[in-house]
Amino acid sequence: MLPYLTLLPAVRISTALAALGLLAGTGVSRASAEQNQPQAKVELFLAPDGLDTNSGTKSQPFATLARARAAVRKMKETSKLPITVYLRGGTYYLHEPLVFTAEDSGSHNAPVQFAAFEKEKPVLSGGVKLALTWKPYRNGIFQADIPAAQKGKLAFTQLFVNGRRQHLARYPNFSGDYEYYGSGCSNDSLSPERVRRWKDPVGGSVHGLASAQWGSLHYRITGVDDKGNVKLQGGDQINPREVDYFKLDDNYRHVENIFEELDAPEEWYFDANSGVLFFMPPPELDLANARIEAVVLKQLVEFRGSLQQPVRNIHLSGLTLTETARTVLDKYEPLLRGDWSIVRAGAVFFDGAEDCSVTDCFFDQVGGNGVFISNYNRRTKVAGCKFTEANDSAICLVGDFNAVRDGSTWLKPIENPQDRMVGPKTPNYPALCEIHDNLIHDIGLVGKQTAGVIISMAAEIMVSHNTIYHVPRAGICINDDTWGGHVIEDNDVFDAVRGSGDHGPFNSWGRGRHWWGGSEKEMTRTMSLVDNFKKTIIRHNRFAHGSKNESHGIDLDDGSSNYHIYNNLCLGTCFKLREGFFRLVENNICVGPTPVGLHAWYKDGDDVIRRNIIVNTKGTHIYDLLSCNFALAAHFDYNLFFNNKGEPEVFNNTAKKELVSFAEWQEQGFDLNSVVADPLFIDPAKGDYRVQPNSPALRLGFRNFPMDNFGVLKSEFRAEAKDGHQRFDEAKIQIP
Repeated sequence: MLPYLTLLPAVRISTALAALGLLAGTGVSRASAEQNQPQAKVELFLAPDGLDTNSGTKSQPFATLARARAAVRKMKETSKLPITVYLRGGTYYLHEPLVFTAEDSGSHNAPVQFAAFEKEKPVLSGGVKLALTWKPYRNGIFQADIPAAQKGKLAFTQLFVNGRRQHLARYPNFSGDYEYYGSGCSNDSLSPERVRRWKDPVGGSVHGLASAQWGSLHYRITGVDDKGNVKLQGGDQINPREVDYFKLDDNYRHVENIFEELDAPEEWYFDANSGVLFFMPPPELDLANARIEAVVLKQLVEFRGSLQQPVRNIHLSGLTLTETARTVLDKYEPLLRGDWSIVRAGAVFFDGAEDCSVTDCFFDQVGGNGVFISNYNRRTKVAGCKFTEANDSAICLVGDFNAVRDGSTWLKPIENPQDRMVGPKTPNYPALCEIHDNLIHDIGLVGKQTAGVIISMAAEIMVSHNTIYHVPRAGICINDDTWGGHVIEDNDVFDAVRGSGDHGPFNSWGRGRHWWGGSEKEMTRTMSLVDNFKKTIIRHNRFAHGSKNESHGIDLDDGSSNYHIYNNLCLGTCFKLREGFFRLVENNICVGPTPVGLHAWYKDGDDVIRRNIIVNTKGTHIYDLLSCNFALAAHFDYNLFFNNKGEPEVFNNTAKKELVSFAEWQEQGFDLNSVVADPLFIDPAKGDYRVQPNSPALRLGFRNFPMDNFGVLKSEFRAEAKDGHQRFDEAKIQIP
């Protein structure tokens, strides 16, 4: 029996919800809902202009969330009814996070909900509204005293003006896009000539890409030596080894929080010692009447429970969460076995929760991650939410490192793991959680080693019907092979890898105990399922990639094992399999400039690639082989290949580094029943890549799948996603 893990079959989302006995976002059983019987509930009200001495009714609302939470605790002593706290429209400035513990829990039949009232817009802010008197300083810069903030009493690294994030004084100036490529970076940002212009750079920061461009590095400036070189502290945002490709790239970096660099509209600088704020407003801003907010809180709502005493059945709905502090210079935690690190924090933070949810909320310009689901969580749900302009990732699901058998990091690998037990050591990780119908775009503004959804040390996570685009690296990332069972379905992910290199719309790593197993082949094979012992399903997704950074749409990297990948549409991209075992890739459509990437395959691998349509729009390659050692040729078959450049070829970079014709490839026993032919798509110009009834692909066993069910379901989200597609060049795909 596998420890600590109850596994659901890999089913589509409606079936999974039925199995859990829940309706989306309600916590009400399907049977009772179908009976359509109204259920009595208790209602409390909250308003920004309310009073905590009020009774909490609609006409006499409370003022603070803490007061409403206390009232709910009191009511639960005598009432077994559901309780809803309605938040009226307006801004609630939080002086500390709203923390839920086991004491605040609802039950299955009597959940607790904090929800927007009707169509009003309640906003939870981690900022402080400042009352300022501005006066001119020089060169279009204004200054204002903040006496309460002198000598570090009010530390803040984000400033909002009329609800919009402003830029810390920086060089080079902000270029209009949060990418690291282009005019927003400069290799002279730390030159001794420039540094000598700065009177006191201590407290400033340096941000840039690592040399391999896998992610970003961020440092505090702690001093300057006598040669004009800055002294830096930090750079732990990537889990590094002492190699060049984890060092700061001189060509992609900028400095900020330097007073002498305040020279552009929307830039600001705060002198913490004197308590003076400097700001250069844009010409159209009415500065005297502008709303100025300094951001102080990192987290707005926290669910703080444990395995023994979890927080249960508390739901947030219809709220806007904004203005949380930047975390990019906080201490980063290395994730399991890979090169990623994270700050374990989010605007909404779950740790030790069961059957709780965040639905229909808007995460607007948060300073770090949006939602962080940490350690023990069961059936935690994030649905119908929108995430934009987050400095880091949108949704993170990350378990406890100590729940992993023979856990290791890139810095500290275990070459010959001794523990060969299957599964986790403890239940301290997210499982059976659901990420559904969320719109995620324009995130990773500061941190580039980020994703729309990142999963690490977790099991059976359902990621469905999300639309994710305009992100710096992966849209969806599975960081490691602990412990599988995930279902990634019906998502629409495009315009990824905008601020980094490598990766693609979907990326996974394995790096499990089998990957660090050295050369002992039998152990490698048998150990490939001890961590990722439940199959992960990737199906019915659309992954599109732009011409800016050609990569793989479905990238199973570094030993990712035990996957079934089918009915996916990859536009401008293809899929890649590196090392690993037990992967079935079938009935997918790939149209783009990249061939199928087969890297470092094991001789005794069990991978199967069959009944796929592969169209190369740029060249003739159908496979790109790198350090492969095939033995089971029958695992490639019944595929359809097409291009308009010439005879298909296989690039073999294993030994001779030569091109092999398709005929020679077949002579070696591969793709014996595969064909080279026009797939006869129905209407690719309108996104319909189903094949016509006379397509040769159908004779190979390929089956059409729907092309109109990708991505978000909410109508307002679909309209916004359409605008995102218009911004994206769709890889300029030309069908041969």
